[in-house]
Amino acid sequence: MKALVVYYSRTGTTRKVAEAISKILKCDIDEIVDTKNRNGPLGYMISGREAMRKQLTEIKKPKKNPKLYDVVIIGTPVWAFTMSSPVRTYIMQNKALCKKVAFFCTHGGMPKTTCKDMEEVCGKKATGSMYIHESDVRKGEHISKIKEFVKEIKK
Repeated sequence: MKALVVYYSRTGTTRKVAEAISKILKCDIDEIVDTKNRNGPLGYMISGREAMRKQLTEIKKPKKNPKLYDVVIIGTPVWAFTMSSPVRTYIMQNKALCKKVAFFCTHGGMPKTTCKDMEEVCGKKATGSMYIHESDVRKGEHISKIKEFVKEIKK
């Protein structure tokens, strides 16, 4: 199985999870690069508002072509109980190219139905989904959960 991990991370938490998945799966990784400055409290507020409104944003062209992979694993932070606007944009631009998808979310509170929302936008049932609390990532307690997620994807 040829896999690609694609992620967006505003604070670095989702990046850590994406890198761990890529390392465990021994697969390629690609960061979604947003052109908007989302730093600081104002960036946080703008990001949440965009997510609630299900708005798209401008992202840089991905380095990796998802069409070349058997499964694309997409990661997002949870913003206002849903996916980040850079991830929503990536999915909208690339959903037709993805053969199979899996989703993971990092969150600081209640993730609600973010992975289900990602399935709806993508138009595909996920081969796996995972939610990881940011405190588990800070403590280094996320690896066992990632290993279970990878097993689910490989089925």
